[in-house]
Amino acid sequence: MTRATETRAAQARDDWPTCLARACALPATLASPEDDARRDPSPGGRAAAVLIGIVDAPMPYIYFTERSATLTHHPGQISFPGGRIEATDASPAAAALREAWEEIGLVPERVRMLGQLPTYRTVTGFAITPCVGWIAPGRPCRPDDREVARVFGVPLAHAMEGANYRRHRHEHGGRRHRIYSLDHDANHIWGATAAMLCELARRVACVHDAPFVPVDVD
Repeated sequence: MTRATETRAAQARDDWPTCLARACALPATLASPEDDARRDPSPGGRAAAVLIGIVDAPMPYIYFTERSATLTHHPGQISFPGGRIEATDASPAAAALREAWEEIGLVPERVRMLGQLPTYRTVTGFAITPCVGWIAPGRPCRPDDREVARVFGVPLAHAMEGANYRRHRHEHGGRRHRIYSLDHDANHIWGATAAMLCELARRVACVHDAPFVPVDVD
């Protein structure tokens, strides 16, 4: 973590929930969507929701999961807790909380929802609503090992720093695109997960009236 990141974390620690809520409330048209190879610009898609869950701690951190290697879809990839929105779910936030309970044993009552980000539509046919929640301290998560290999945290301040993101060039379907990635320790976060997190970080920078400049990688 850079000195600038440490300073920002110390200054914002007590006000992160307010800042994140303001970031979620910014207009959906804050910026044009990146030309992202993981994003489908067409409307529609199977409705899904994920929880960008931030744990209240001296250095707040975001929960991520590593998907089980035995899963059929995206085995071993890093993602947020989440999944399809079922007919019984009252809202995308309710779906994200249900999935977080099923996947990592996160008690819904521990989570204060702060808002949602614009829908992210993937080339695999999902329309994902990222829901941002502030998690009260409590007992450790208990992942369902049928779905989740492990749960780990990435410092919020690290994930909100534009210089920590890499923007890769990628060719897909005869077109050139960008794909985001974020590294922390040995964890490589990329694709749709990194793009949704980057959207939140970009909005936080806007709240702070600060620049947001990812590093371009050829």
